[in-house]
Amino acid sequence: MSLLATLGLELDRALLPASGLGWLVDYGKLPLAPAPLAPYEVLGGALEGGLPGGGEPLADLLAIYCRSEAGQGDSGLAPLPPPQQPPPPPPTSRPVPYPVPATTRGDRKQKKRDQNKSAALRYRQRKRAEGEALEGECQGLEARNRELRERAESVEREIQYVKDLLIEVYKARSQRTRSS
Repeated sequence: MSLLATLGLELDRALLPASGLGWLVDYGKLPLAPAPLAPYEVLGGALEGGLPGGGEPLADLLAIYCRSEAGQGDSGLAPLPPPQQPPPPPPTSRPVPYPVPATTRGDRKQKKRDQNKSAALRYRQRKRAEGEALEGECQGLEARNRELRERAESVEREIQYVKDLLIEVYKARSQRTRSS
């Protein structure tokens, strides 16, 4: 396989000027070519159906290059190994897990039971504490309510006493004004 094919490049032999093969000369594949032609001259000759004037050395170079590519000439490079195929995909089924001994499973279940029991105990204790706190708050509020009722009754009694005193004062004044 050639270097161009490995790199995925195609060589358009009809349009390539001799200067384009300079890299081949560096590696000793081709002899040095004459002065390059301008690109429009190469295109013009190709469009007319042949190589432009002075294109014979280019044809010789292309022939040498083609022979070396075909394996007829000595390229000086070792052939590339064929491309490697990708490794086969891993098996799709999961391997069977290592069987866990029954004692370990039993230990896990017992551990879960113990965790559940302790969580239930903590929950009950927390609920009991919340209930006791609410009960204490309720008793405190009931005591305050009793105090406020007693105070309200006391204020009502004082008001009634003042009303009674005012009534007596009005009566006493009205009797004084009548007697005088």
